[in-house]
Amino acid sequence: MSDSETQLDDYCANLVRARDEDRWLAAQYASDTLKPALLALYAFHGELRRIPGAVSEPPLGEIRLQWWREALAEIVDRKSPRAHPVVEAMSMTNIVRPELMALFEAAIDATSRTLYGEGFETVDDLASWLEDAEGTIDYLALRLAGIEENDAVKAVATGAVFALAREGRAFAPDLADNIDDHVKRHWHELRKGLSQLDGAMVPAILHLALTPSYLKRTAKPFPILKRAKLFATMAIGRF
Repeated sequence: MSDSETQLDDYCANLVRARDEDRWLAAQYASDTLKPALLALYAFHGELRRIPGAVSEPPLGEIRLQWWREALAEIVDRKSPRAHPVVEAMSMTNIVRPELMALFEAAIDATSRTLYGEGFETVDDLASWLEDAEGTIDYLALRLAGIEENDAVKAVATGAVFALAREGRAFAPDLADNIDDHVKRHWHELRKGLSQLDGAMVPAILHLALTPSYLKRTAKPFPILKRAKLFATMAIGRF
């Protein structure tokens, strides 16, 4: 690995660790081939998530989202990547592919909603949005790990349930009780599909194992608890 590749890997790793420790921890169990791809994907996700809080008005956020759309389209067209560490890492790891572009665009489009401060009136509405904003990332992670489309699609709903447990209350405080009920109803069934994955592919969605931990706590799980849960899930092979 060249010095520039190492620098890009380190940049993405540090960004993901700071913005999404759960996915960063899970990625540590990935193979040397898969890990850089996952971290590039999660760094992209982190860049999207920071946009609503980084702009003073929606049009400025829309401009940034369009920048990302164009940057990814240029990668697909095999143009030189833009001078941005995450874009360069996405290009280097070959994670932006024509057959996956619709998913990347769905994640970008989902971010647009949060620019305007729109609330969520029902849990189903929130869960549907989280499928695009969060579940899509988990779907992409599985595809990068080598899972076929039909098998990876289950990660969309499961990723949304994880996001509901982890931060649904922050998005919709008035729906807290309904969010808990939704997670409890769906997690037990969805987790079965995760345990059927090949061990080498589990790191792509290993963070989803933390769903029950977030459901039980009003605050984020302690660092030790998270690490122990992820280690146990990898060792046992069951979510």
